[in-house]
Amino acid sequence: MLFISKTFQYILHTAGSPFRRIRLRIKRRLGWLGVPIIEPYIGVSNGREVYISGNVTEDKGLAKPRSGERSGVNMLSMFKRYVSDEISGVRVKVVFYGRTEIVETNELGLFYCYMKFPVPFSSGLRFEKVNYELLDEVVENQGPITAEGKVMVASGKVSYGVISDIDDTVMVSHSTRTLKKLRLMLFKNARTRIPFEGVTAFYRALHKGSANEPGPNPMFYVSSSEWNLYDLLIDFFEYRSIPLGPLLLKELKHNVFKFWKTGGGNHEHKFEKIRFLFSFFPTLNFVLIGDSGQHDPNIYLRIAEEFPGRVKAVYIRCVRKSHKHSETMRTANKLKALDVPVLLIDNTEEAAQHALMNGWIDDSSMIDISRQHQMDHHHTGFYLGDEEETAI
Repeated sequence: MLFISKTFQYILHTAGSPFRRIRLRIKRRLGWLGVPIIEPYIGVSNGREVYISGNVTEDKGLAKPRSGERSGVNMLSMFKRYVSDEISGVRVKVVFYGRTEIVETNELGLFYCYMKFPVPFSSGLRFEKVNYELLDEVVENQGPITAEGKVMVASGKVSYGVISDIDDTVMVSHSTRTLKKLRLMLFKNARTRIPFEGVTAFYRALHKGSANEPGPNPMFYVSSSEWNLYDLLIDFFEYRSIPLGPLLLKELKHNVFKFWKTGGGNHEHKFEKIRFLFSFFPTLNFVLIGDSGQHDPNIYLRIAEEFPGRVKAVYIRCVRKSHKHSETMRTANKLKALDVPVLLIDNTEEAAQHALMNGWIDDSSMIDISRQHQMDHHHTGFYLGDEEETAI
């Protein structure tokens, strides 16, 4: 029997479920327990308060994706995202704007840090650096474990914010079709997954805003995908040049045998995350973008009811002609009764035209959106292979 160090005994003690403790023992015995890393998530600040989060996990060994990657490599990467062990009960030092806080990871390896500053930051939208350091030894002779992340600060003169769903709103995911969703998850990566037609240019236009108003505008992304997919989503946004912003994902982790269920559930966490953003930015109004396949219309209706007058518009991409379903139409009518403009759309340019007419984006952006839509059309349409699944 192998000698178990005090460090590893500590990990076993805080590992959570018996299954996870057994798995950690086996990985230790076989020498498979990897060196830990800190995975920073994009933090958020309203200029005075700051929320910072991240994850401590064993190094998954994920390389940056390539366009011509073999299917087997993509499958292995997805497998690693769900079998790598998150490290619970360890301390992380967080340093931001001269302030230092020490936090502890929860049973999923996640940590959260809240700071409040007596003097607000300067006005506008920008990203600030945050540094992390792991204070506990997880494996013997691991050496210093550090990381650098960023916090999106949005304060003062910001015209509006954008809160968008990801699956089947930004990224083609087939969330309502299990087999197609499974094929995408297993055989595609961040470079071979595709956005909906024109979305990249439209989101850049919203981020840029109108020439008559201060900009840029903050972007937030809420999804029922889990934190396990964070690296894939960030790589996808960066590769497609979609404006970055905090990603608010799902805390509950499926095991490796249920990874295909990611993005499912009752989506209540999406409501809570959006509600947090409305409360955290009490003077900011928002454009909400989603699709009809994951209860987004109902979630946005609840938000509009709780925060009257603060939803500038709701854009819903219609999945498989679901705009004809009575429930979606009833929800849209309820939103309109609250004086919230609602567009049930099949085409990105429809939403862009509405945003232009309301002065939320610049006229010059329409050329880029139209061009991008035409460029994407062939590839997206060919890939979907289904005429009823058109772009946002």
